[in-house]
Amino acid sequence: MLGASRRTFALAGACRLPAGACGVCLGGAGLTGRRVYRRSSKRAQQANRELSPKGIDKGVGVAQALEYLGCSRNAHTFGFGDSGNDLGILAAVEMAVAMGNAMPEVKAVADYVTDDVAHDGTVTAMQHFGLI
Repeated sequence: MLGASRRTFALAGACRLPAGACGVCLGGAGLTGRRVYRRSSKRAQQANRELSPKGIDKGVGVAQALEYLGCSRNAHTFGFGDSGNDLGILAAVEMAVAMGNAMPEVKAVADYVTDDVAHDGTVTAMQHFGLI
């Protein structure tokens, strides 16, 4: 995870935020450090299975990160997702962004739908919101 300070926390790279703002950009839609990666095949994507303890999901992690940073959910937070395991993160942030290749239930809860992962949708959305 990359962060310019305790008050600015970004997984996707350095986001432009107003002075003193507390911002969070988190997601499960193809983010690794500063680079947006492309999944190599549908087969690899279909083989992915995730297990977590009951009551724990990405939304819980975001809530804990925000608490640690002394921020609220409405503190300029963005979540990116494309599958059912991302619903928690999208509910935990101010601006829920669904990838173009997202499952219908993810798009239904999103505030904004961007391009798919293979077409740099995360970057497109971050540019749309003036974060990069």
